[in-house]
Amino acid sequence: MMDIPRIILSGTSSRVGKTMISIGLMRALVNRGYRVQPYKVGPDFIDPSFHHFATGRYSRNLDSFMLSGVDIVETFERNFRNADIAVIEGTMGLHDSHHATDEKGSTAEVSKILKCPVVLIANVERMSRTVAPFIYGYKTFDPEVMIEGVILNRVGSERHAMKARLAAEKLAKVKVVGVIPRRKDVVIPDRHLGLIPAYEKKEEFEGLFDRLAELVETYVNVDEIVKIAERAPPLEEVPEHPIFKSESKNVRIGVFRDRSFNFYYQDNIDALSARAEVVVIDSLSDKKLPDVDALYIGGGFPEVFAEELERNWSLRESVYDFCESGKPVYAECGGLMFLGEKLRLVDRSEYEMVGFMPYETEMHRRFQALGYSIYRCERSSIVARKGDIVKGHEFHYSKVIPKKKLEFTYRVKRGKGIDGERDGASRKNTIVNYIHVHVLSYPTLVRRFVRSAGVSKA
Repeated sequence: MMDIPRIILSGTSSRVGKTMISIGLMRALVNRGYRVQPYKVGPDFIDPSFHHFATGRYSRNLDSFMLSGVDIVETFERNFRNADIAVIEGTMGLHDSHHATDEKGSTAEVSKILKCPVVLIANVERMSRTVAPFIYGYKTFDPEVMIEGVILNRVGSERHAMKARLAAEKLAKVKVVGVIPRRKDVVIPDRHLGLIPAYEKKEEFEGLFDRLAELVETYVNVDEIVKIAERAPPLEEVPEHPIFKSESKNVRIGVFRDRSFNFYYQDNIDALSARAEVVVIDSLSDKKLPDVDALYIGGGFPEVFAEELERNWSLRESVYDFCESGKPVYAECGGLMFLGEKLRLVDRSEYEMVGFMPYETEMHRRFQALGYSIYRCERSSIVARKGDIVKGHEFHYSKVIPKKKLEFTYRVKRGKGIDGERDGASRKNTIVNYIHVHVLSYPTLVRRFVRSAGVSKA
């Protein structure tokens, strides 16, 4: 058994201040001398980037739609090594999931898998006594979820704070561990996919993290949250997944990781690193590819850096030649956009991309896909085996405009893919798709990709 101090910060809904309070608590604990291991429930890439820079440790995703319960526990325990306390940021509202009547993928389900106490964050603007039934509903809806405290956010005055606190504690019988006033001076900037990733403005965000820590220290009972975390029951220890066990590293895999491409599950990178030498590539500053045997280009915001990507013509040519050589290339979402011929923005401006794949991509004001995806692999590829089921998620505002007939790898069972029915367009040994896949939802992806890199090297 393992004693791991842990806490989940969950919102009553999205946009209740959950991310800001989570970052603030993480940084406050770091400033107190704790080694904080951050986690994020769900398939998010942006919030974990803030967790990483607030704590100095990579945040890990805990997604019960894509991962089994055992894999959730394995991910949690493996990444807690050498830490003092785990802070887990929830997703959406506490009970929101992939389906109206099924808890799979919800923060509540993850809390039960990890036997983890929950501190609920509630936006109590324009309510006082109503806070009681509001909080009481969350407390009683699923008694297996251990709601051990509540933070009342966005109170309007000291009188409002007093009434909201009394209602929560005396009527809903839930301990209030924080009351935070409305603040307009502490804001994390956002855009179409949500918050701006910390990778883009990490120097600027350092000051924000400390302001959030100060906010939490001022208005939240951090000592009480630590006590709640320390009371979490022991977890049964599970063995490390074999995909993370080191093997001989005979191949080099280039990973684009920079301001433009930074949507990666860190566990994917760790699994690759266990079997290959990972070489980080900057799409904006590197002028040519290093000596590598395969390329992995993740998601991100190529539309934000389209002009800079176009200007780096020598790297684009180097990537084109690499794809043309037949060496394995795997690209997700933003990587898919980068490998096409052109990228057209909402204002109709156009930018040249790598040009290896026969399509253009265009940005829209409304998202083109959002949610979990399930695919069936219709033919084997460098990352998937024919007949396998692949689970992941999609979230993008871009749309593919084919210039000629595309060859596809996956048939969509749930989700959108490239054309509503298929995903995984391929040419030679390059495969591009909108789906983001976590290594533990489909370990074969890493195994086949590394093996393909070895074959290409030979």
